[in-house]
Amino acid sequence: MEVKIKVTGGHSFCPGVDRAIRITEDALTEKGNTTYSTGPLIHNPEVVSRLEMLGLKVLDPAGDHPDVNGANVIIRSHGIDIETEDKFRLQGAVLVDATCPTVKWAQEAARELAESGCRVIVLGSESHPEVRSIVGRAGAPVTVIQNTDDAHRWADDEGHRGSRVGIVCQTTVSRNLLDSVTPIIEACAGRVEVRDTICESVTRRRRESVELARSVDLMIVVGGRNSSNTTHLAEICREAGVTTRHIEDSSEIQAEWLSEVESVGVTGGASTPDWQIDETVARLEEITGA
Repeated sequence: MEVKIKVTGGHSFCPGVDRAIRITEDALTEKGNTTYSTGPLIHNPEVVSRLEMLGLKVLDPAGDHPDVNGANVIIRSHGIDIETEDKFRLQGAVLVDATCPTVKWAQEAARELAESGCRVIVLGSESHPEVRSIVGRAGAPVTVIQNTDDAHRWADDEGHRGSRVGIVCQTTVSRNLLDSVTPIIEACAGRVEVRDTICESVTRRRRESVELARSVDLMIVVGGRNSSNTTHLAEICREAGVTTRHIEDSSEIQAEWLSEVESVGVTGGASTPDWQIDETVARLEEITGA
């Protein structure tokens, strides 16, 4: 049986990831200088592994690390907090900022809202490095809200009644989260200022992926399992009603997945390169004989 393979138009690196990789590759061309990154540059293990093969050394910013005096230290695409940045600077590192411009926008929005006297709320995952960087640059206490349950708990606190609130988003959260949380906060606060810092590139990728998912029997989502935007991409494809497989590598594809399907859709997260999509399509063609 012939299986049709369809690929979303909006795959490959998002602009912020593409920029971070180009900055890192440029730094790695400097002879005689070691280049580190403040944690994984992006959330794609295969891409990070390729950069390590070119000489990149990945640090744990919170742990022990070698002497970085005079070395290049790349600030990862998710950004870092001011305290960590200052620590590397005091150690004599040459800081190279590869923070995604949209993440920087969210960082600046949180700081501006805090400076204006707002209680700042960040919508996102408290453990995500991007959220930690936003919180760590606000210059004031910040509340992280991950879902509507968190929002209701915040609104039930009498100490928040009538307060001025500023809302900032992790750049990869869904617009549905913003739309569902905002009214809950507005019902409690006296004034709410929303800075919609959701990445339009991520939103467009999700929209195109859902449209494709609704037209196929099986959806393959390619990208790091440690990538929140890729994981969410797989979730919303499942919510569209189609069987969805999240893979990091084309070798994970199993022939039995395709035994009773007539069409397969392929999409990738913001940190998924073209070559991983191409390898996935090639593997599907190998299995199906397309």
